[in-house]
Formats: sequence, structure tokens, C-alpha cells
Amino acid sequence: MSKTTQRTESKLLKATTDLLNHNGYRELDVKTITSLAGVSYGTFYNYFSSIDDIHQRVVVDKVAAAGAQIMPSIESVESPLKQAIFGWYMALKIFSDDPSAGWIVERPQVINNIWQSTVQEMQEGLIIQAIKNGEIPGSEIDTLLHFRKARETMRAGYVYALEKIMNGSSVETVFFDFMTTLNLFNLNPKEIEIIVKEVLEDTKQKETA
Repeated sequence: MSKTTQRTESKLLKATTDLLNHNGYRELDVKTITSLAGVSYGTFYNYFSSIDDIHQRVVVDKVAAAGAQIMPSIESVESPLKQAIFGWYMALKIFSDDPSAGWIVERPQVINNIWQSTVQEMQEGLIIQAIKNGEIPGSEIDTLLHFRKARETMRAGYVYALEKIMNGSSVETVFFDFMTTLNLFNLNPKEIEIIVKEVLEDTKQKETA
């Protein structure tokens, strides 16, 4: 990608982000985006196929940037299992007060696209390490299969969790219910409750430090 192409793409993405922050996702349209970006209407379609396409890219970039920012906090946790669970907390926290939350809720299929392009590989790597450390019982194959089969349930659960947060529930309460109900890691229910509570306590200490 040439520098000119990169600059044009960046202008379109920045314009979309600015419009999202000021007007919300329902007001997005190609004409307004290209006008704010200072490019022609047709130029938009050289980079993105639709409004949903550019919106998804904005969300993916936001998740990737947030992931890079919190990576030191994740890596400071010794337990791979807690790292994976903390990642889910941040997945809800990122969109707890974000103009794209409603758009994601209305397009649950986007969750899979974002998941695959940002955190899937890292999550599965942490699960494998947690199995090797003895934090998760059972074989690597069985646990990963359980985790992958839970993906559809996870998508619906995540959308429901975002809706609850948008309606005023706290991220902490929603996160606890989300993790203990889905049990993505195939653990004993009591065990996952204890671990999630520990992650929430650790997170509270980090946020108030």
C-alpha cells in the first residue's frame, strides 16, 4: 500500500470515528464521511464496500489499539487462565460507553469477524498454556473443542451482555454473569465463580492504583 493510499484510508477512518463520536452510528453515510475526509464520494468505494465495512474496520482497529494498551496489564498476571478471563472483561469494558455498541448489538455476526481478526489466536494460546499449567483439567483437544463450540453461544451472550450494560447494568455485574453462565473454559461452576471474582478484585485494584 502506497503512502498516498494509506493517507486516504486513514482520513476515511478518522472521519468515520469522529462522526461516530459526535453523531452516533445511525447518522453515518458515505457523503458525510467523504466530505469530512476531504475526498471524493467515489473514492470511498476504492477502500470500503459499505458503511458497515468501514464501521467494522473502525471497531477492529479500536479493539486492536485497546489490546495493545492493556497488554502490559494482562502480561503482569501470572495465570494464563486469569489473563484469558481478564481479556473478556476488557472486551465488555471497551464498549461500555462507546457509540459503536448499539451497532454491534444490531449486527451480532460482526462479533465473530472482530473476534477472529483480533483475539482468537491469543485466547486459544492462553487456554493451551493454562492446560499445561494445570489450571484447566482435561486434554488440550477436548478443551479447545469445547471453547470453539461455545463460540455461537458466546456471540449471543456477548450481545446480551452489551445490551444490559447499555441499559444501565454495571460492567462488573454483567461480566460476572457472562463468564459464569457461559463457562467457556469447561470448569466446575464453583471454580469459575471463584476465579472470576478474583479477576474482578485484581482489576479493581489495578483501576484504583
